[in-house]
Amino acid sequence: MSPRNIYSRPEVIGKKSIVLEGKEVHYTLRKSRFSDLIRLAIRSTTGLVVTVPHHYNMSGLDDILLKRSSWILKHQTKMNANRFILEDGLHDGQQVPYLGKLYTLRIREGGERGHVSLERSNLHLLSGGKGAAEVMEKWYRHQAAEAVKASLEKNAAQMGLSFGKLSIRAQKTRWGSCTSRGDLSFNWKLVTMPPSLMDYVIIHELAHRLEMNHTDRFWAVVEKYCPNWKTLRKQLKTYE
Repeated sequence: MSPRNIYSRPEVIGKKSIVLEGKEVHYTLRKSRFSDLIRLAIRSTTGLVVTVPHHYNMSGLDDILLKRSSWILKHQTKMNANRFILEDGLHDGQQVPYLGKLYTLRIREGGERGHVSLERSNLHLLSGGKGAAEVMEKWYRHQAAEAVKASLEKNAAQMGLSFGKLSIRAQKTRWGSCTSRGDLSFNWKLVTMPPSLMDYVIIHELAHRLEMNHTDRFWAVVEKYCPNWKTLRKQLKTYE
């Protein structure tokens, strides 16, 4: 490895934080010898990363971050929604995703059993004596079953294909799967994404009815019924 490759890596200064629009935002600060600009990036693994020139006067950094607060909060919210995990717990007022949009969660106790309803930009959850995450996942699964079934039937008809049993599961590493018998399984978290991503996953699995392996023939089928699949596949990776 050349000396330039060694020293071109930005130097991690440490973890910092700043309050933006009333919210504390943590970020990783780096210095780069080969950058003349301040760069902001939101990463799925580390969150906000701020890279500044090596000899930058740090006294002006807070003002720059404050000016970019709308961009930072918008993209952090999107990233958090993409990586939405019920096991992390739920709290009143947090943003939760549904069909690619964010809703403000309103948790209330009451009712004999859990219930979830949408009202404009709010998602109301009555716990009914159960844990909020349990009620929420049950609702997501129900919504996913309906949305996936509708998309599956529509796309299967357009592709002239049949399928076997449909299952909605909490898969850890897959968005969908297709058996040699034509049975299809889909992750309930598809319902948190924009419908276009759900359609792509469904078309992808239906294409396996014609070709089980990811051959050129397989991708030709996917492209025929989902021309922008490459863009959608990249978007899907942000949810992993």
